Amino acid sequence: MNSTENRNKSVLVLNYGCSANRAIAEGLIGTLKNNLYPIAESVEEAEVIIVNTCIVKQNTEHRMKSLLLSLPQSKNLIVTGCLPVVMRNWIIRSVPHAKVLLPESANQIIELLNKESVNEYKIVDPSVWSQLYTDRIHYYNPIITPIEISRGCLSNCAYCIVKKVKGKIRSRSQESILSEIRSVINKGSKEIWITSQDTGTYGWDFTPKQFLPSLIKSITSIEGKFFVRLGMMTPNNLKYFRSELISQLNNKKIFNFLHLPIQSGSDSILHTMRRKESSNYFIELVSSLRQEVKELVIATDIIVGFPGETIADFSATKKLLQQVKPLIVNISKYTDRPGTTAAKMSPKIPTKIKSSRSRELSKLTKKITETNLKKWIGWKGTAIIDEIGKKHDQFIGRNTSYLTVVIEDKLLSLGQLIEIEITDSGSTYLIGEKNN
Repeated sequence: MNSTENRNKSVLVLNYGCSANRAIAEGLIGTLKNNLYPIAESVEEAEVIIVNTCIVKQNTEHRMKSLLLSLPQSKNLIVTGCLPVVMRNWIIRSVPHAKVLLPESANQIIELLNKESVNEYKIVDPSVWSQLYTDRIHYYNPIITPIEISRGCLSNCAYCIVKKVKGKIRSRSQESILSEIRSVINKGSKEIWITSQDTGTYGWDFTPKQFLPSLIKSITSIEGKFFVRLGMMTPNNLKYFRSELISQLNNKKIFNFLHLPIQSGSDSILHTMRRKESSNYFIELVSSLRQEVKELVIATDIIVGFPGETIADFSATKKLLQQVKPLIVNISKYTDRPGTTAAKMSPKIPTKIKSSRSRELSKLTKKITETNLKKWIGWKGTAIIDEIGKKHDQFIGRNTSYLTVVIEDKLLSLGQLIEIEITDSGSTYLIGEKNN
């Protein structure tokens, strides 16, 4: 089949996982549109289906596999994302009609559709895989743009499969990142998500080594009205640039928000996980950040039921959360991931105990979140409208600390910057009104 016929094929891109995957999916759709491929809206309409997969958790892996098995074999299927990197044999065995596109070769999607050869190896050079974002024209949300600044990380956490998928840190040049950000801002984007597996190690692979605050400073110097959300970073790495980061967080273009995953409050479990920070370090870090950054919101991640987790270990996690009181806590029940050190560890925690601990933590963190949110009632300041709500005349905004604010006002529009007052709070969000 020649390329002219291929161009008539409608393509559906199904995307799952993190904000980096979202960036890749947007790049794929943009490339397809630039090459005149119709973008399908449903499986039934599509002739080609591209599935951008995620496997960070076991239940997500099962979901991806079930999806691939459920898609009609009459469709041309392409599997990309994390699954084919570590489970290609499963794809060959279970969905033999599927083609594989490694995520770092995603910019070669047109060659694959034209049945030309595509790289089957990891591309170390970020200037190659970042070509996917050249002349980016598609966005799931025209106001929000995730910008992938690097891939991989320098940690070696015992439970994590992402390192196996993404490899060591490979940072894009500042020039490449700034060029993309300028482009999307000129196209109307108002909210930039800086994303990576660990944004805190951006530039550590450069000679001489660079640090994240230098990039942030360059981003905030770009003209225009926009906000920047910093992505997840390992708490231990902040000790190398804490003061410089604080300086940038106090810039009005940066959301006063940090995602700092601690994973456990037990130093014993943190050591077994091969995490480099201690619970006391985390507590002191958050305390100092809050003292120097006004209205700073902290998000963190917790894994319950890691192999060997005792009642005392779990109690230490509860104590840490009660002391730090992070407004946002992402709780995951531990599951073995193939090829990780933790998968071989014992004793395993029974599923019933993991579920019980997860419920207990969820109840605790729900109270912490609700209490934190109530403190925002009466707050006045700027918010950006970045989503349309589920109800009629309802909009979703983010205040300067990246907290979700629900506003009912039929005169609002996406991308609008407005002055608001917080009038109430829900379980995970604030309720606000536009100041006249």
